[in-house]
Amino acid sequence: MLELNEFQTPLTKELLDGYPQEVVDQLFDYINTVPYISKLISKNRLRAKDLPRDAKGRIIVDLANPHILEDMDYFRQTAIHFQKHGVYTFLRPNANPSSEYGRWMSTEVNRLWHGMIRPSDGEWIPGYMYYYLNYHPIQQTVIISGTNQGDRITDFPEMWEGIYWTFHYIDQARFGGLYNNFKGGQHCVEIAKRGASKSYILSCILARNFIVGIDKSQSKKTKGTITAYEKETLEVAADGTLNKFYESINFVADNTEFPRNRLKDSPEKMSWIMGYLDVETNRPKGSLNSVRGVSSKDNPDKSRGKRQNVFLYEEFGKFKKFIDTYQVNFSSVQEGDIAFGQAFAVGTGGTEGSDFTGALEMIYNPIGYNVYALPNIFDKGVIGNQKTVFFFGAPVNRKGYYNKDGVSDITGALLSILIQRYNLKYNSTDVNMLTRAKAENPITIQEAIMRRDNNIYPVADITDTLNEIDFNPRSLDFIECIKIDLVNGETVFKPDMDLVPAREFPHKDNKVLGCIEIHERPIVDSTGRVPFGRYIAGMDPYDDDASDTLSLGSLFILDLWTDKLVAEYTGRPYYADQFYENARRLLLAYNAECNYENNKKGVFSHFSRYNSLYLLSENLEFLKEKNPTLRNAYGNKLYGTQATGGFILKYGRSCLRNWLIEPVQISKIEDNKEVFYTVPKLKTIKHRALLKELSLFNLDGNFDRHDAMVMLMLLREDKLRILGVEGVDRVKNRSGKEEDLSQDEFFSKNYDKRFNKDKNSNNTV
Repeated sequence: MLELNEFQTPLTKELLDGYPQEVVDQLFDYINTVPYISKLISKNRLRAKDLPRDAKGRIIVDLANPHILEDMDYFRQTAIHFQKHGVYTFLRPNANPSSEYGRWMSTEVNRLWHGMIRPSDGEWIPGYMYYYLNYHPIQQTVIISGTNQGDRITDFPEMWEGIYWTFHYIDQARFGGLYNNFKGGQHCVEIAKRGASKSYILSCILARNFIVGIDKSQSKKTKGTITAYEKETLEVAADGTLNKFYESINFVADNTEFPRNRLKDSPEKMSWIMGYLDVETNRPKGSLNSVRGVSSKDNPDKSRGKRQNVFLYEEFGKFKKFIDTYQVNFSSVQEGDIAFGQAFAVGTGGTEGSDFTGALEMIYNPIGYNVYALPNIFDKGVIGNQKTVFFFGAPVNRKGYYNKDGVSDITGALLSILIQRYNLKYNSTDVNMLTRAKAENPITIQEAIMRRDNNIYPVADITDTLNEIDFNPRSLDFIECIKIDLVNGETVFKPDMDLVPAREFPHKDNKVLGCIEIHERPIVDSTGRVPFGRYIAGMDPYDDDASDTLSLGSLFILDLWTDKLVAEYTGRPYYADQFYENARRLLLAYNAECNYENNKKGVFSHFSRYNSLYLLSENLEFLKEKNPTLRNAYGNKLYGTQATGGFILKYGRSCLRNWLIEPVQISKIEDNKEVFYTVPKLKTIKHRALLKELSLFNLDGNFDRHDAMVMLMLLREDKLRILGVEGVDRVKNRSGKEEDLSQDEFFSKNYDKRFNKDKNSNNTV
């Protein structure tokens, strides 16, 4: 069905007939829309002998067009000798550099610094990778022949093409490559699947520099720092990254004549210094290379220190303020435009507690942070010259799907991943399990950065919808970007091509003017008027004209008759009252009632000044029934919803989730016939930034569109209850008896405990 290279599982009809059609459709979707997948399976994929070489005779590795690796044991001869004989060489140690042993040692050190080249075809590996393959035993899984079982053993690493690309990415960032005009002086960021040996790579970098330095001119007093959000990620006692470093330097000390004496060896304090104390002079001698570990937690300044040769970040997705931490430590590796050291950050998709929101700006705009930027071949629907960081995807070097040289069987791996997802989707009651599976073993960067915890929304489906929009950006062409004028008291839509909608999230700052976006114009009745009650709205406002926060104002309008979002206004004009007025005019145009967060007083004041309070919803009836303090409210407190009550917002989020997953029917023309499909409602949403907010939502961040939608969903719930819509205004209690929505267990656990009076007391409990 496709022309593939010989390392791929052939996609024959007989093979694909054994898989569900959904899996087959997803397989070809990834093949056709994710560039790196199509490149890796291509029949025309090049080999080292086909590539141009540099002045040193090394091939020029193109990370966006990976070549096929061959005979890679050539670069593992030292490790293979140790595996066979238990020693690195049979030569007797000799301090004379001209001796046979001295020449062998000199060759090894040179390879550890500069890498190793195969003269026949120019294939080569960088110095860090030479250490990794030959001096850095790791824990790995070995398949028991003829079974699906495996054993965990300690041995030298297998050859993986994903690891090959990682080390070349680091080398090109530092010393120059195709995508920085061979100038180098840049830093690195990698996002990867679980089990991509990221911690071993970080520990390898630290160990190589600690033992022999970086090169001849930087073989002494090299400094390496590794930081993580949580201390346990690093600790030796907790089997963290520094435990892998510690095991590596101990292995080399036990089995080689490389430097081994340590002036400081403190696993508890995560600090090491190579060298010794001279007895005669009582002064430290030796290389004095050093390594330290630092837990940054919520304090970006905690890891600030002296200049470093390498500054490593473990699981950067867990840093709530990663860019702040990166910028604080930037001067540790770079002065002005000159990078004297190198920063390298790694993150794992689906790690518990990970939140890439704080680093999204860097992931998709790496050049601004002097991070080595590659063409984005790793995501669906990439259009134009988009850049991103390095990505080690799940189909690459999936266990059981690569050969001895590390070349991946991408098609076989994809089928394995997709059938695993399929089985999980239809055989699990936990709605978040599929999101977790995708994030832990991501096929694209978009999947890797999905938040797997503290997000009640169906992130996987939301991400797929975003991909569909980004793959076909013209699907948004129908949206009108307008200003609304008032002519003789009537609203008039004025299209303006200069208006720029706010469709990105997260944004760099709050200087986002935004504009009104119309998805469907208001429908009028036989009198030419928009009927009051058809349209409702939710708003998240702001009060301050100038602020250091990233908050925007946001308003959404919903057509209750069709249950569709028809308009959005998100932005932050220079003055808050400009936002209020634009919002008021949009509500006037749709004759819509709006629920809003009433802890911001500016909305009430502005609407009152223009005699428009009728556009603001009074305290919602079903909340009044449970909260006696709302019954006598007046002034500003009479309108909108108080956003400080955590249980109210929690209930609003559950309403929003239920609305998103509600099944709706859509139609498509296939083979000149109209075919109907049932999909979750979220699949019909064309509000791109809203979808991004929903996919990244957590309780700690700032999500204005999401908060506006929560206000909207609370109002929608109230209207449907009043209208007596079946399944909304009635619920069943544990005994199976139907009750009014106000009797929902949610409220009995929250409002009743807070506001009901004790039968034996006059005090509120």
